[in-house]
Amino acid sequence: MSLTSLIQSDTKRRLLELMKRRGEITLDDATDVIDRARPTLRDHLDQMGRDGLVARRSQKQGRGRPRMCYRMTPRAERLFPRQGGTLFAEFLRYLEERGEEALIEDFFESFWDARRAAVERRLPTSVEAASTRQIVDVLEEVLQEGGFMPEVRVQDDRVTIEECNCPFAEIVKATDRPCASEGCFYEALFDQVKRTRHMPEGDVTCAYELPVRQEA
Repeated sequence: MSLTSLIQSDTKRRLLELMKRRGEITLDDATDVIDRARPTLRDHLDQMGRDGLVARRSQKQGRGRPRMCYRMTPRAERLFPRQGGTLFAEFLRYLEERGEEALIEDFFESFWDARRAAVERRLPTSVEAASTRQIVDVLEEVLQEGGFMPEVRVQDDRVTIEECNCPFAEIVKATDRPCASEGCFYEALFDQVKRTRHMPEGDVTCAYELPVRQEA
């Protein structure tokens, strides 16, 4: 079944457009914008979840029941083609065909070096002296600003960072350099890094596991 056949409903299309604009929505957000009954909107969101177009997570809110948050999956993102990424991918192929691989590698290294510098500037101390929590909080901000839609989970012994959106989705079809440079970015902030999911390999997200630093 084609993607477009899954969203023949005008309501489904409007829900996806709302998620596209806001990144993540709740059922309250949907009822504020779309003139449909609340149960109808919930049914559409549940159906799109079963079709692999929408992912959801629960969000705690005080002492009340957690509310559900919805966002588009990479599969749904394909319904909103980004021509900029496609053109940039073609430009990279053009450079590769002319033997400019070093220039391409330098560009992505510079991209991630700038993000690492942004993390370092926002930390209250050096990367070496900062706690895992301090680094992760700032890292989440930087990734969010970069369009990666990160989800962070901190446990006793490890941190899991999931990137739910890939700004390089079209580019990695032409080169794996963004992914290689991203790995170096994480390694510069943490002693050990393990990639557990990878979108170019068919996973829904890119995910990394990082060790929690032992406090002195």
